[in-house]
Amino acid sequence: MTVLLVFAALVVGQVALRGWLARPRLPLLAKSCVFWSAPLAALAWLAVVTADDFLLFPETAPCPREPMLKGVLGDGAVEGVSTAFPPRAYCRWEDGTTYDLATGAQAAFWVFFSLTALPLAAGLWHALRDPRALLR
Repeated sequence: MTVLLVFAALVVGQVALRGWLARPRLPLLAKSCVFWSAPLAALAWLAVVTADDFLLFPETAPCPREPMLKGVLGDGAVEGVSTAFPPRAYCRWEDGTTYDLATGAQAAFWVFFSLTALPLAAGLWHALRDPRALLR
C-alpha cells in the first residue's frame, strides 16, 4: 500500500511540475524557483532534524547528557527530541522545561517549503484546468 501511495505522489508531482513549466508568459526565473527551493528546503530540514543529535558533536551537544545547574534552564536529566514533519528539534528536561533548537533553520524550511509547494499547486491547477497545454 505504501508503494502505491509513493507512486501516486510521484505521478501527481510530475504532472504538477509539467503544469508549472507549461504555464505561458511566466519568466524563466519564476519557473526555476521550484528547482532551487526544493534542495534548500531539504538542507534546512536536515539541519533541523539533526540539531539535537548527541552523537554528531558530543562535546558541544545542545542537549547535554549531564544535568545542568539547578535553575539555569531545566532540572534533572535532559533528552533531545526531534520530529520529522513538521520539522522541530528541542531539548526536554525531566521537569517539563523545553528549549527549542534550530529555530532559524526551521523558519528557512517553511519559507523554502512554501516556495516549492505553492508553485507546484499552481502547476497542478494549470494542468487540470488546461490539459492540452502539457502536450505542446
